Amino acid sequence: MKVCILAPENSPSWGGVGAYVYNLVKNLPTNFDKHIITINRNVSDSYNTLLKDENCYIHSILDVKKNDTFFYNFRFQLAVLKKLRGLHKKYNFDIIHSHSGHLPHLFSQFQGIAPLVVTVHSTSVGMNLCIQHSKPEKSSAEIYMDFFSRYIKLCEKIGFKQADKLLPVSKFTLEEIINLYNIDVTNKSVVIQNATDAVMFKPGKVTHSNETVITFIGRFYAIKGFNTYLKALVNIHKNGYKIKPCIIGRGNKESMNNYLKSNFSQYLLRDPVPYNEMPKVYDNSDIIIVPSFYENCPAVVLEAMSSGKIVIASNVGGIPDVIQNGINGFLFEKGNVVDLEEKIISILEKTSDTDKIRNNARNTIIKDYQWSERGTEISQIYKDVVK
Repeated sequence: MKVCILAPENSPSWGGVGAYVYNLVKNLPTNFDKHIITINRNVSDSYNTLLKDENCYIHSILDVKKNDTFFYNFRFQLAVLKKLRGLHKKYNFDIIHSHSGHLPHLFSQFQGIAPLVVTVHSTSVGMNLCIQHSKPEKSSAEIYMDFFSRYIKLCEKIGFKQADKLLPVSKFTLEEIINLYNIDVTNKSVVIQNATDAVMFKPGKVTHSNETVITFIGRFYAIKGFNTYLKALVNIHKNGYKIKPCIIGRGNKESMNNYLKSNFSQYLLRDPVPYNEMPKVYDNSDIIIVPSFYENCPAVVLEAMSSGKIVIASNVGGIPDVIQNGINGFLFEKGNVVDLEEKIISILEKTSDTDKIRNNARNTIIKDYQWSERGTEISQIYKDVVK
């Protein structure tokens, strides 16, 4: 089978969709031809490097600057419209696999080239509802998303209707499609939760200092709850606890560095790391914080749990489907700094059985969230769709 995957993120370190595409390709059957149509950001861990031995063909059809976090989506949609038919004539694709909310198939979905499967990672309506109620300063991408919200919603609704099969990444995502877009897609939807590589992400040796390293991984966006993380850690540090913030992501590094320097004696601030170096990040962390106002089934939660780390995440979206509070991780009320502080302090003061929670987290991933199983599930969906 020849699978065409529209990938608006050409680097797993750029975001969840990038990690999804990378792991999907690695876990589809070896007799499948995988064609990734993507962008070029000139990053070191591009698909060309990471997937060179996976019977995979990379088609970079658009050059994108690293600081373009919004408008490149529209440019990529147009590039796909222009290039996809020609690539299909050359390779004769059996199926097209795309992703929403980036919507790279927005215009090409009307060309009737091949059956269309769409993984729904998020919805713009759900994101915008959270962006409008999140108090921190919004990023430029979030401002643009809010401004174009009606247009994006219409495009998504059309895309949901046009797709031959929808793969929401959580039950929460499926409910959002039905309730926020007023369309019943139940019969053509299969909930396929995100997964991770339990061999790549496994408990390893910890090499950091005596301070407890508390890590945030993601973009410095209001919707990611970044301010909640910072406020909680500042308060905990002022109360005399030995902690070290570790922040890995994209945003205004200069102002962030000044803020951290004025509040902490020790901290780490760096750009996203190559995907194959992420296990080291988890090895050198004690606690992973996911304070988002909106999520569905985030990769960082699964990777951290697979690595045997304590995860404290907001109780939003599909996260409660994965984390059982106090059993394999911790949940806190989104935006509630005090609640987050209490969860962190319970770990620092060892009032929770952290060893048991780490083991339970790892076992949860082994049992239910491995990409080796997801690859089999998705390949069978492909076969069913093309019958």
